Amino acid sequence: MIKTILVDDERHALESLKLLLNKLFPEKFEFQALCLSVDQAIPAIEKHQPDLVFLDIQMPQKNGFALLEVMPNREFDVIFTTAYRDHAIHAIKNTAFDYLLKPIDSLELQKTIIRYLDSKKSDPIQPLLETLSQQLDGLGIIAFSTSDGMEFLKLDEIIYLEADRNYTTIFLENNRKLLISKALGQIETKLPESRFIRIHQSYSVNVTKILRYDKAQNFLIMKTGEKLSVAIRKNSTLTKRFA
Repeated sequence: MIKTILVDDERHALESLKLLLNKLFPEKFEFQALCLSVDQAIPAIEKHQPDLVFLDIQMPQKNGFALLEVMPNREFDVIFTTAYRDHAIHAIKNTAFDYLLKPIDSLELQKTIIRYLDSKKSDPIQPLLETLSQQLDGLGIIAFSTSDGMEFLKLDEIIYLEADRNYTTIFLENNRKLLISKALGQIETKLPESRFIRIHQSYSVNVTKILRYDKAQNFLIMKTGEKLSVAIRKNSTLTKRFA
């Protein structure tokens, strides 16, 4: 099921969209939250980690674009819903998956969701990767699919990972980098929790590569010299991990 959050300042619009999605695609969506504002949506997204967010643009206090500004490295897709056609260019610049005009046409919604589902179909190389991953786990090696083929990395090579929207840069020993066209959250499912910890929306680090944790400045100093910010909400998690 697609983990989904709906955001709109009009409750009837939320309920109508939910009903329409359930009618067109029965048992396809798991609605984790129906939010009436950006301020409601941000904690809901952080808590539930949705796959897809339907986001109204024109809302009181903060508009839909404000939500994306505080989540530059988001790991969910966005479908904007709005009554104003002139927001289209701004929506495209914010890498929205699509843009639907209100009142939402059921046929247009259906087309959008079919395209969304098609975009999420498995990479044909994925079954091979999964088999290889199982065989290599015991050796401390992880396989990644790249634009050029497959890359095999030892866990001991990885210093940290940095999110950049739907891409992730893996920082390796000897000043090497590897760019993967997947969100950090997807890559983290491959990494052993005993070795890696998320310290920020943008960073996941190899705990064996940490030199020091500066509580006063709230950043990690890695053995290679890099300084990485620690999100305030991750402070207690990090402290408990190394208590």
